[in-house]
Amino acid sequence: MIDKTILLERLLDVFKDTLEITFLVILMMSLIELVNVSSSGRLLQKVQGRPWLQVVIAALLGAIPGCAGGFAVVSMFTHDVISFGALLSGLVATFGDEAFFLFAKSPKHGFLLTAILLGIALCTGLFFNIIGKKWKLPIWAHKFDIHEEIDHHDHEHRHSDGRPAGAKGKAAHFFKEHIWEHVIKQHLPKVFFWSLGVLLFLKVVELFVDVEQLLQARAWTQYLMLLLAVLIGFIPQSGPNLIFIVLFLEGSIPFGILLANSISQNGHAGLPLLAQSRRNFFISKSITMVLGLAVGALFLLL
Repeated sequence: MIDKTILLERLLDVFKDTLEITFLVILMMSLIELVNVSSSGRLLQKVQGRPWLQVVIAALLGAIPGCAGGFAVVSMFTHDVISFGALLSGLVATFGDEAFFLFAKSPKHGFLLTAILLGIALCTGLFFNIIGKKWKLPIWAHKFDIHEEIDHHDHEHRHSDGRPAGAKGKAAHFFKEHIWEHVIKQHLPKVFFWSLGVLLFLKVVELFVDVEQLLQARAWTQYLMLLLAVLIGFIPQSGPNLIFIVLFLEGSIPFGILLANSISQNGHAGLPLLAQSRRNFFISKSITMVLGLAVGALFLLL
C-alpha cells in the first residue's frame, strides 16, 4: 500500500518541477526567437552553390534549441537551396524542444550532447555530399507556411497610414506575433503538459519498477531500450522523446541511449519535410535511425 503522504509529496514535486521547467524553456525560446528575428535570414542566401558551407550552416542551425533551426534547414532543402547531405546534417544536429528541457535542467549535459551531435552531423553531411554528387532526389519547390519565414525579409513594419513604425511598434509586433502567438500560444501548453505527463508517468513507474536496477541486471535490456529510443525518435514530434532525457538525468539509462534517440529524432522539423516529400522524409529518417543505432551501440560497448 502506497503512503498517501509520500504520494502527495511526489505529486507536488512533479508540479513544481513542471512549472520551473516550463518557465525556463519559455524564457530560452523567447531569446532564441529574438535572435532568429533579428538575423532576418540574410546569412542563408549566401550558402547556395557551396556544398561544404551548406553542411556547416545546416548543422549550426540544427543545433539551435527548438524547432526554428530545423524548420529553416528543411525549408532551404525543399526550395533547392541546400543539398541532401546538408539536410541530413541539420536533422542529425536537431533534437527539438527537448533541448530546452535538457539545457534548463543540466546545461553541462546540454552543451555536451549538442557538441557531439554537431560533430556527427558535420561528418554525416560531408560524407553524403561526397557520395551523393550523382544521386538526384526529387525536390518539389513549394512554399509552405512556417513561422520562421514570417518577417524574415520585411521588418519595415508600418502604421495603418503607411508611416514606418518606430521602435515601439516593432517591439509590439515582436511580442504579439512571435512571443504571444508563437511561443506562448503554440509552445507553452505543449511544454507544460508534456513535461507534466512524462514526469508523472516516471514517478508512477518508480513506485513499482526500479528502471536503473533492471537495466543493470540484464545487458540485453540496454539494447532493447536503445532500439526503443531509436523507434520513438522516428515520430516527427517533440514530446515523446522527453522521457529519455529525464531517465538519463536520473541516472537510469546510459548516455549512449540518449545520444541514439537524439540522432534519430528531430522534433517537429520532419513535419514540413513529410508534407513536401514523403520519399525524402523516409529516406532521411531511415538514415538517421540506422546512424542512431550504430552510434548508440558503440557508446554502450565502450
